[in-house]
Amino acid sequence: MTAKQQAIWRIIRQWINDNGRPPTVREVATAAGLRSPATAHGYLSRLADAGKIVRQGRSWRPQEIPVSVPLVGAVPAGSPLEIFATLGEEIEIPSWMAEKGGEVTAFRVRGESMKDAYIQEGDVVVIRLCRQAQNGDMVVAWLEEDGAITLKRLKIWNDGFCLVPENPAYETIKAPFQLVGKVIGVLRSYR
Repeated sequence: MTAKQQAIWRIIRQWINDNGRPPTVREVATAAGLRSPATAHGYLSRLADAGKIVRQGRSWRPQEIPVSVPLVGAVPAGSPLEIFATLGEEIEIPSWMAEKGGEVTAFRVRGESMKDAYIQEGDVVVIRLCRQAQNGDMVVAWLEEDGAITLKRLKIWNDGFCLVPENPAYETIKAPFQLVGKVIGVLRSYR
């Protein structure tokens, strides 16, 4: 890419981050300080020919480049189980899942305790590793009593925290725990 093409590509990515949608040709021209949308269209066409962006209606967005993250094991969405480390295996996720910073990893789901949140056995949950979450966030937590991990929804009450399943057949966990990370996405393969 030329320096100007790189600048246009960065403008498109920044526009999406700031506005939640890809820019139109006219918006690219204005942001790049170009006098003519036709000039912006020329740059956009060359970027598309190079496979860096794709047309989406009247807008242009970056071509999705998958990011590989470690698939570190299975997380139970049922009764807590010990962590099962699957070292060396990786899974590709869309790049937007990894853009916000922080370390991202993935776990394969075992169990049915999150079925009412549409998370099924065999799905892959993508998490951003962190030690804090908000009330209602779906989290992976490490239970201090037995060293097990589990996937549940975090609930914050006046007198403490608990982990709540999304299936009435399972019980709320009130045992001491530490957060491993927040769920940022769920991947499912239909076969």
